Amino acid sequence: MTLFGAIVLPKWLIGPEVIQIRNEEGNFTVLRHPSVGIYNRCKRMGRIEYNCGNFDLNGLLTDSTVFPVPWKFTMTLMCVGTMLLGLTLVSTLVTCCRLHSVYGFSMHKLLCIFQGVSAMLVLCGYLVYPLAWDAPRVRTLCGPDSEAYSPADCTLGVSIYLGAAGVLLTFLSTVLSRKAEAAYYSSKAQRRVIDGQVLVCVM
Repeated sequence: MTLFGAIVLPKWLIGPEVIQIRNEEGNFTVLRHPSVGIYNRCKRMGRIEYNCGNFDLNGLLTDSTVFPVPWKFTMTLMCVGTMLLGLTLVSTLVTCCRLHSVYGFSMHKLLCIFQGVSAMLVLCGYLVYPLAWDAPRVRTLCGPDSEAYSPADCTLGVSIYLGAAGVLLTFLSTVLSRKAEAAYYSSKAQRRVIDGQVLVCVM
């Protein structure tokens, strides 16, 4: 979910501008900041309107001046990695049905491999994103001094931290899958399986 949130939220970079939106009915003012995500942005529209929307109108075929090439790579790598991770999550349910090997390969080992691949894909997508911080779109938001890995006047948004958390959790799941395989094939666990126990907890 952290990776999904990082992908869809337009909060990777937060601009310095403060947009005041008055609510006449509630008699209060809401403060907003323009921001940009992988494929979407939030900005001032007109004098007081604040609008969030996508700028990848043609998907990956969108002009690179609008949708920078590094962000296209980020979008592709993070989506593929997240879908692959979701597939491994569904596959873990199969291990509950006493299916622990496929064509002679341990299910835990296969899941570990796929989780490792998905973690690397997501990490690569995450690291590619700042390469486009010198794009016109980002310089308009963050200032003319913005360059790769240096967002000038912008601050990092919540999506950056969600992405980082997602990468760390993905690598953690890889380690846990490896540990699960070692625990399942331990002599202690195998004796309990042979004895007919359905649920085996190994400490």
